Amino acid sequence: MKPTPGARTPADTTTTAATGTTGPRSTDGTDGAGSRSRTRRADRWLRPRLRADAGRTWLLAALVLVTVFTAAALPRLADTTADHALRATLDDIRPAQRALSATATAAPQDAAPDVLRDLVRPGTVHRAGKAFHDAVPAPLTPDRAPAAHGVHNATPAEATDPGLPRPSRDLPPRATLSTQSGLDRATRLVSGHRPRATVHGPQGHRRLQAALTEDTARRMKLGVGDTFHLPGPAGTTTVEITGILAPRGSSTHLRDSVYWNAEESTRRPALVTVPPEPGGGAPKHYWHFTAFLHPDASRALIELPDGAELFFHQPLDTGRLAGHQAADAADGLAALTSGAPAARLQQHAGVGALTLDPDLRETLAGFQKEHAAVQPLLLISGLGLATTALAVLLLAGVLTAERSRDEHVLLRARGASLAGLTALLTARAAAVALPAAAVATALALTLTDGTRTGPALTAAAAATAVAVLALPLRAALTHRRVQTTAARTDLTRTRPSRRRTVLELTGLAVLATAVLALRRNGSDDGNALAALSPVLLALACAVLLLRCYPLPLRLAARLAARGRGPVAFLGLARAARAPSPATVAPTLVALLVALTVAGFGGSVLTGIHDGRDRAALAAVGADARFEAPDAEDLLPQLARRTAHAPGVTHTTTLRVHDDAELPGVTDHLTVALVDAPAYARLARRNHQGAFPADALTVPRGTPAGRPLPALASRGLARALHGGHAELALPGLELPVRAAVTRDDTPAVRDGAFLVLSREAVARARPDTRGTALLAPNTLLADGDPDPAALHRIHDKAGPHADTRVLLTLRSEERARYADTVLQHGAERLCTAATLGAAGYAALAVLLTLLHAVPERRALLVRLSTLGLPRRHGQGLLLWESLPLYALTAAAGALTGLAAVPLLGPGIDLTALAGTPDTFPAHVTADPASLTLPPLALLGLATAGLLLQARLTTRAANRPTAELRTEHQETR
Repeated sequence: MKPTPGARTPADTTTTAATGTTGPRSTDGTDGAGSRSRTRRADRWLRPRLRADAGRTWLLAALVLVTVFTAAALPRLADTTADHALRATLDDIRPAQRALSATATAAPQDAAPDVLRDLVRPGTVHRAGKAFHDAVPAPLTPDRAPAAHGVHNATPAEATDPGLPRPSRDLPPRATLSTQSGLDRATRLVSGHRPRATVHGPQGHRRLQAALTEDTARRMKLGVGDTFHLPGPAGTTTVEITGILAPRGSSTHLRDSVYWNAEESTRRPALVTVPPEPGGGAPKHYWHFTAFLHPDASRALIELPDGAELFFHQPLDTGRLAGHQAADAADGLAALTSGAPAARLQQHAGVGALTLDPDLRETLAGFQKEHAAVQPLLLISGLGLATTALAVLLLAGVLTAERSRDEHVLLRARGASLAGLTALLTARAAAVALPAAAVATALALTLTDGTRTGPALTAAAAATAVAVLALPLRAALTHRRVQTTAARTDLTRTRPSRRRTVLELTGLAVLATAVLALRRNGSDDGNALAALSPVLLALACAVLLLRCYPLPLRLAARLAARGRGPVAFLGLARAARAPSPATVAPTLVALLVALTVAGFGGSVLTGIHDGRDRAALAAVGADARFEAPDAEDLLPQLARRTAHAPGVTHTTTLRVHDDAELPGVTDHLTVALVDAPAYARLARRNHQGAFPADALTVPRGTPAGRPLPALASRGLARALHGGHAELALPGLELPVRAAVTRDDTPAVRDGAFLVLSREAVARARPDTRGTALLAPNTLLADGDPDPAALHRIHDKAGPHADTRVLLTLRSEERARYADTVLQHGAERLCTAATLGAAGYAALAVLLTLLHAVPERRALLVRLSTLGLPRRHGQGLLLWESLPLYALTAAAGALTGLAAVPLLGPGIDLTALAGTPDTFPAHVTADPASLTLPPLALLGLATAGLLLQARLTTRAANRPTAELRTEHQETR
C-alpha cells in the first residue's frame, strides 16, 4: 500500500527529528507551535530508545549517581577533616592560648606619674578593651563570653608574711594585684564585702582593699579581715582582705573560660617551680596567687616594683573557624603586630605600644604547616580518583556511541545535521544524567559535613558535564562527515594520524616537565602539575601501550595460525579487529590510572608506615626497652620476668654510659658495653647497623694495652682517622679503635657512640669484672610483646629498684607519631581514593564486557550453527578479550613501580608520618600494593569473561538446538 501523498514515514520522522527542522509550518504560522512540534518529535525519538535500552540506562544512571556523589563528597570530606583537625589542635591548648591577648606597660620609667595615672584609669582601660575587641581580624570572630581586661602589677610581688604557706622555706609566695573588669557579674559574694576604691596612706605605705576567690583563700589560709604585705623599694603596701568571692558558672564553664584562665593564678593559686642551679640541688617551689582590687584603685599599682601593666584578653569563637581559614587567621594576627592594622589598633586603643601574645598565631601557623604538608598527597590521590572516574564516564559515553554507530550513520546519510544529531544525543544523555546528578549532589550535601559548598558543587558540575557531553561529542567526532556505512576499525592496521602523534608527544613533554618539577621542587609548593604526575605517567603508559598493543597481537596471531585448532587464531584476529582505538583508549586510561593510583597510593601509605617504624625503632632500639640510667645494676628478676613475658622472644642486657669522652676527639659520647654475640643478633634482626660479632671480640692471649675494637658512629670514626684514642669512663680509661663503622645502633638513640664488648673490657681490665661499671642497666626485648604484661613487670620492679626504671615500648612510640586528627583523616582519604579508583577499574571492566554481549552472542549463534562446541566458544571469548586485560595489568604494575623512583624523591611524607626530621619518611615500593591490584584486575576480568562465556554460549546454543529440532521435524 502506497503512502498517502504528503504523509511522512517513520524514517522521515526520525530524520526530521535528528535534523532539527520544523517540517511543514503550522496553520497559524507561530514559532511557538513549531517549537512544541520539535519537542514532541524529539520526545518521540528519545523515549523509545531509553525504554528499549532500559538496563544500560539504569546502569548509566547508577554510574553518574556514584561518580557525582563521590565528586561532591570528597571536597567536603577534606574540609571536614581539616575542620576536625583544627578543632582538635585548638582543644589541646590552654584556653588562654585560644584568646587574643595583649599587654601594655605602665612603668615609672616610661612616663610621668600623672600620665601613668591617666593611663590606668578604668575609662582608658575600657576604651582600649573596646578597640581591642573591634580589631579582631577576619575570619576570627569575638566570642560572646566576657572579655578580661584591666591593670595588674607588672611583676608579682613577694608577700613576706610568715603565716602564708611556703612549699620551700626560703621562697615566699608572690601576689598579683588585679583590677580585672566585670568581676561583679562574674562572681558572687560568699562573705564580707567587695573591695572599695579607697587608697589610704602616703606613697610607699599604701593600704588597699582586696578580695580573694574561695580556692585562693583556702590555699593561702587567708580570710576576711586578714592582711598581707608587699615590701618594695619605697615602702610596704598593705593589702586587707574584705571579701571572699565564688566564680559563677559550672565547672566545665570555669575550666574553658578565658576570663578565669587567661592569667595563671586568677581562680586559684599556681605552684611555680624554680629549677635547680647548674651546680645541682633539688628544684624549689612557691605559691603565686591573685587578689582583686576595685578598678579605681589601679593608681596604686604603678607604685609597686616595676610598675603596672595593662592586660587585654579577648575570647574568640574558634569553633566557627574552618580548617581552610587557618592561614588567613594567622596572617590577620600577624598583621596586628606590624603594618597598618597594628597602627590603627594602637591609635584607637590609646595606651601606647601593645605587645600581642604569639601563642594563637603560632598554633595556627603550625597547623597550617601540617595542613600544607598533607595537601599534596591529598591532591595526588584526589586527582587520580577524579581522572579514573572521568575516564570511566567517557568510556560509558564512547561505548554508547559505538553501540548506536550504525543508527547514527543512517541518520546522517538521510540528511540529519550534525548539530541536530548532537542536540538529540545531548538530550538523551541529559535525560539520564541530570536527575541522577541532582540526587547525588543532594545526598552528598546532606550526608557530609563541610563549611564550603562551592568546591563540591564545582566538582559535581564537572562530573555531570562529562557524563552529559561524552556521548554527543564522541558521536560528533565520529560523524563529522556523512558516511554510507560504518567504517571498519582494525586496531592492528589503523595508522595514527599526525594530530594524534602531536598530542601524544605534547603529553609526554608535559609529563617530563611535571616529573622534573616534582623532583626539583618537591610537592610542598602545592604545584598542581606535580600533583598530576602519577596521572600523567599513567596516561603516557596508556599512549605507549596503544602504540605497542598491535605488535604482540600480530605475533600471537602468527603463532596461533600455525596451530591445529581455529579457536586461538580466531580469537586473536577478533581482538585485533573488534575493539576500535576509540573504545580501547578510554578503557586503557581508566584501568592504568586506577592501577597507578592504587599502586602508588599503597606505596605512599607503606612509606608512611615504614617511616614511623624506623623512627620508633631508633627511639627504642628494640620492641621494648627497660633502662635505669642511674642504677648500679638492673634488677635480675626484671630481666627474668621480661624474658618469660608473653610475646618476648629475645632479650639482651647491656650497660650504657652517657657521660663518656674521648680526650682530644670529643667531650661527650655514649658508650654501650654489650654481650657481643647477642647484641650482633639483635642488630641483625632489626636491620639496625648489623655487624659481625667477631669484630668486637679480643682473642685470648692478646697483649695488655692493645686498643679494644669498637663499633663507632660514622662521624666519630672519621674523627679518629683510623687510629686509636683513650676512652674515659667514670673510674676507667681504655684505649679504643674503630673496628666497625655504622650510622646507627640499637643501644644508642642519637649522637656519637661507641659499642664495646663487655667481655673484652673485662679481659683488658680484670679489676672491673663484677663491678657496677660492667653491670647492665638497660634491657632490650624483641618479639611481639604484650604491652600490658610489660607494664605490670615495670610496676612490680619500681618499688624494689634503687632508682627509677623507665619503660619504652616501640608500639607506643609508633602510635605517638600518628596521634593527630589531620594525619588520620589524610590517611583515610588516601585509602578511600585508592579503593575508589580500584572500584572504577572494576566498573570499566564491567562496561566493556556488557558492551560486547550482543555482538558475541550473535557470533556464537552463527558459529554454533556451523557446529562449534560450547567449550570452544568459551575459549574464543577468552582469547579475544584476555590479551587487553593481561597487557593492561602488566603495564599497570610496571607503571606503579616506575612511579616510585620517578616521583617518590619529590614527595616528603615526614609531616604526614609525624616523625622527627632526622628520620624522614619517603615513598617506599610496596610489592603487595604494586602486584595485588593488577592481579585482582586480571582475576576479575577472567571471572567476568568466564561467566559471560557460559551465559552467552548457553543462550547461543538454544536457538541452534531449536533450528535442529525444527529441521528434524521437517524431515
